Amino acid sequence: MPTHLLIGAGAGLVSAALFASAATAGVLAGIPFYLSPLPLCLAGLGWGRSAALVAALSGTVVIAAALGPVLALSFGLTFALPIATLIHLLLLARPLTTPEGEATEAAEWYPAGRLVGGAALMAGVLAGLLVLALGPDYETYQQSIGALLKPETLEALDPDGSVFTPETIESLKAFLAKALPAAFAIVWLTIVLFNLWLAGIIVAASGRALRPWPDLHGLEVPNVFVAVFAVAMVLSFLPGMIGLLATGFAGALLFAYVLQGLAVIHVYSLGVTLRPLLLAVVYLGILFLGWVAILVAIVGLGEPLFGLRARSKAAGPPPPGNDDTN
Repeated sequence: MPTHLLIGAGAGLVSAALFASAATAGVLAGIPFYLSPLPLCLAGLGWGRSAALVAALSGTVVIAAALGPVLALSFGLTFALPIATLIHLLLLARPLTTPEGEATEAAEWYPAGRLVGGAALMAGVLAGLLVLALGPDYETYQQSIGALLKPETLEALDPDGSVFTPETIESLKAFLAKALPAAFAIVWLTIVLFNLWLAGIIVAASGRALRPWPDLHGLEVPNVFVAVFAVAMVLSFLPGMIGLLATGFAGALLFAYVLQGLAVIHVYSLGVTLRPLLLAVVYLGILFLGWVAILVAIVGLGEPLFGLRARSKAAGPPPPGNDDTN
């Protein structure tokens, strides 16, 4: 068997082991789960599409044999198939042409912004599948959410029942039911993009990278996604299943525009005094204060209209010593 296929099969086994260990790791279950896509990403970015496909297939088969078809389907839909698809997109390239239409030796690689947009759509679809898996109708879905709030857990958190009153529990159920699709989409998108980013750094450092590192400062989600985001936001306010399904897409696309907003802030802040402190405040604000993420997303949404990065470049290069190469 060719080396790249062997590496792909091995990566699939490691990914399956991480995914399976998350079920028995107790408090630390999140760590192996969050990193389970990393071997798939490494195989694809370092050894090509076929290695990524073999890794996805082998990991799914191993989980099916060890843990059953339900978890295998979960792994395949959540990580294996999306990662293989995103790797395929990342490795797409076409030759650059001259104004006369002649091909050159330089290549134009699949843009990072389109990849983020495509991944956001995947996140919305997966969030929708999660909603339908919990209940084919709104009433069943709400009952499934209510079952997550076990009485013994609430009693342990609030022994005297002063906090979790019946009215509070109903409000909490309603909030969780509405927020779950968006929360799932954002978490999934974060895990997948983080693992792709980390794998890209690793293969680049090892000399195995099959494509050059993309210009993340130039991250630009295609403008058509603004309309998609607007429609998803409007539909998310509707009652019933339509609103729930739209909420997943709205949350995923909101996160995509947070990333575009961060790219704008990185470029626009070049040359600013105490730039590292400014960026640290922005990132910490996104992690701990939801409204900061919304402001950053607004910056990302406004970039096509106001062209902040183009204005920053037109203002001239930053002073020496303030260059940002990340």
